[in-house]
Amino acid sequence: MDEQQALTHYREAWLQTAAGFLLDLMEQHGLPRVEVRVSCGWPSRGGLAPRRTVIGQCFPPQICADGCPQIFISPRLADAVEVLGTLLHELIHASVGCQHGHRAKFSQAARKVGLDGRPTATTVGDALRPFLLAYVAQTGEYPHAAIQVQIAQQHQAGSRLRLYQCNCDPVVRVRVASDQFQATCNRCGHGFVQLVKEKEVPRWLAGHP
Repeated sequence: MDEQQALTHYREAWLQTAAGFLLDLMEQHGLPRVEVRVSCGWPSRGGLAPRRTVIGQCFPPQICADGCPQIFISPRLADAVEVLGTLLHELIHASVGCQHGHRAKFSQAARKVGLDGRPTATTVGDALRPFLLAYVAQTGEYPHAAIQVQIAQQHQAGSRLRLYQCNCDPVVRVRVASDQFQATCNRCGHGFVQLVKEKEVPRWLAGHP
């Protein structure tokens, strides 16, 4: 399989080649070039949030075993230009240093390469978009199907769970999707009783993450 076929079939090959293309652009604007690894994967936090979703993350070299920054692009994204814009955002973090966050050093670099909007949620600017579209036309679309996380359904399913406890000391608490849960604790021998005022139970006891 040649390089062009690999780009057509494999996300990581497409992303890694795109990183090289974007790093060339960054170099032209005076930003330091860095070696990175790029993958499609969920960010460590906020990737499944219904609002203010995190769509990319750069892990700095200090926490990577071989000192090579690693970037993850959310599986939510499938539009090639949006993926490239997100990847460029994360590459800037790797280039200027993740320790700077989205402060001046990052925001100035983002403007140089054509990203618009708030530093924490940049978008592809009008001048940059045709450049990225031309790249996609040459290399092909991003070979990925977006994962659509059904947050609303997850919350609805979670609301049906009922909290029960036994008479043990300390008590044993369980959550089940039933108002008629009839079970006996093997330790104390008493049946589980449903708790109505769940808000009084600490989140860690109620089984929440």
